[in-house]
Amino acid sequence: MAEAETARLIAELWYDEVPDLTDPRLLEALQEVSPQVELQDGSITVPHSAVTMELEDGTVPLLTAVLTGSGLDREDKSLPDVSQTWDWAEVGDAMDRCTANVLVTELLASVFTPQQRVTGLMSVVRVLVEQTRPTAIFWPNSQRVTNPLTFDPDGLDGVINVRFFSVGLDDGAKLMDTVGLDLFELPDLQCHYRDANPADVATMLFNTAVYVFGEGDVIDDGHTISGLQGDEHFVVRHEDAMVGPSRTVLDVDLGDPYAAGTRVRE
Repeated sequence: MAEAETARLIAELWYDEVPDLTDPRLLEALQEVSPQVELQDGSITVPHSAVTMELEDGTVPLLTAVLTGSGLDREDKSLPDVSQTWDWAEVGDAMDRCTANVLVTELLASVFTPQQRVTGLMSVVRVLVEQTRPTAIFWPNSQRVTNPLTFDPDGLDGVINVRFFSVGLDDGAKLMDTVGLDLFELPDLQCHYRDANPADVATMLFNTAVYVFGEGDVIDDGHTISGLQGDEHFVVRHEDAMVGPSRTVLDVDLGDPYAAGTRVRE
């Protein structure tokens, strides 16, 4: 699982030129999300006063912070990797234009539910997308880059990513997995297979990941999930991920003749 001190949901908004976070129009729009918005030293704090938790020290609200990211002139900063973004053909060209980024990150969030955390962050990202027109959005937790023009604040695109691998596996085998759920201490999905339609596998994994996000780690080893066809049911088991980051996944067994790798079946 992700370490507690780094387990923050983050969105990096990338721009051709750095936006002005002190723009009164931006602050006014953020005040519709939270009247308690505070601008200090060039960063913005958004307390979600309707989402609170009672702790020993008192009532704590979910917080979202907006701050200017480090520039590309720093040795430890580079453009995001777009190799696991499969549905935006122009993503490379878009990222090549970018020179600056803004970070949107949660604070004091681990005590809140996954849905509360995502809803809080998405509400702030939505305002920034509308007011500052970023060129691209990078989601470090899921290794995905998304197009701001298709951003859906009510969805999980970006929070969850489906990755695809074919290099270094058995001849003809492929691996698809999701990444993003481990942040919430939930299992991602994984499928090691051959000859099946990758688009169908990707849709099945994403749909199941959305279910796990909403319901929790409720699918027991040996139970089944539905495929895209009504009569398809595939056995799943908790396993260690085949590809990093190190985490627990629900491995989906497509059965013969599609399953790849060595499997123990009861």
